[in-house]
Amino acid sequence: MSRGRILAIDDEQNIRHLIESEFTLEGFEVTTANNGPEGLKLLDNQPFDVVLLDIKLPRMNGIEVLRRLKQKSPTTEVLMITGYGDVKTAVESLKLGAREYITKPFKLDELLALVKQAIADSLDTAARGTQTGKPQSGKGPRFVRCPSRPMQLVYDLIEKAAPTDKTILIQGETGVGKDVLAYQIHCGSRRNNGPFITVDCGLLNRNLAESELYGHGKGAFSGATERKTGLVEQSHGGSLFLDEIGNIDMDLQKKFLRFLEHKRFRRVGETKEIEVDTRFILATNMDLGDAVQKGVMRQDLFYRMGVIDLIVPPLRNRPDDVEYLSQHFLQAEEVRNHRLTIHPETTQVLIEYNWPGNVRELKSVINKSMIFSRSDVIMPEDLPSHILAGRKSQPRRPKTLEELEREHILTVLDEAGGNQSKAAEILGINRKTLYKKIHKHKLFP
Repeated sequence: MSRGRILAIDDEQNIRHLIESEFTLEGFEVTTANNGPEGLKLLDNQPFDVVLLDIKLPRMNGIEVLRRLKQKSPTTEVLMITGYGDVKTAVESLKLGAREYITKPFKLDELLALVKQAIADSLDTAARGTQTGKPQSGKGPRFVRCPSRPMQLVYDLIEKAAPTDKTILIQGETGVGKDVLAYQIHCGSRRNNGPFITVDCGLLNRNLAESELYGHGKGAFSGATERKTGLVEQSHGGSLFLDEIGNIDMDLQKKFLRFLEHKRFRRVGETKEIEVDTRFILATNMDLGDAVQKGVMRQDLFYRMGVIDLIVPPLRNRPDDVEYLSQHFLQAEEVRNHRLTIHPETTQVLIEYNWPGNVRELKSVINKSMIFSRSDVIMPEDLPSHILAGRKSQPRRPKTLEELEREHILTVLDEAGGNQSKAAEILGINRKTLYKKIHKHKLFP
């Protein structure tokens, strides 16, 4: 029995072959593609649990593939594969919905651990019924109460606003946890036993957005072989969370304004009006006032949305929360059947980092550091290299000769584009010696 379906999209044949051969031995069903369009076509024909996606691809780069992939299959977990020079782009991929990223040359056991965890989390989410656009019963996104003063003000407003039926607009950068706060508002409302429907407006297919939201009648358009209930109608008696509302198409904005005001709509291809009893929770990472000025947001819709404004501060302005959340993410997972700890110096490095991906990026970094750690304590050197680059202080503990050799070999391999013969020539050793050192340091399994 297959442990999961994996799609690997990478233009390097040796990487595709490595993933296919090794992951097949682990019991996974593996399909490969050497470019983005080929991978997206495969996604049209069959579902995958995890996609391993290289950032640097011919014809269509990995970021664009990620955008289209998430439109086709929002719940598919995506792990980005990147070189050291593309870390900034990898962080951007987290904002677009990628789960993690791993840098080349990677260790196969580390990639395997990330894939297994992604599939386990995906199965857990499916069991709880929390996929985007479906009624959510039981647990939703897990709420963690952060200790910082800015977040206490946010929680105070949530406690006051949640019991009302007022529309709430949550504003904040990507990755700050707007979806978690939206679900907390739902839980604190009188509708907490009703459905919690999530719609990511950024992933709505432009041509089918109206049908997705409002549903359609049989024969409304080509391919509409039966009546479909839209996400809006599914939210009756509960809450409708419209994430990234700033991305809603201009053509839909007028109809959406009317729906916000009257809570009535028509299915596509039908004339009968349907009324729903639902509570609106909206979220955006955009400056909607600026969007109005640029003409991409209707002014009347903008005024109608902001009944109660909830502004979530970015993680870089909440150092107390960085330390608290780091410990929380660490304790949430058991690694090697015992608990890891974070060295105080590591915590300081995390606090000094700017966190462009906010809480989502912090969780990704902690998860990877748990896998990369070579002891019971997560040291600064266990963190991804781009995190260390932002530190203000140097590590107190001198690195061992073995650690320096490992890092130097990684650097040379990266400069040589993974070509071991070229790397051996740069290092002044023969290829056989380099091969032994690669396996000694476990750079490749």
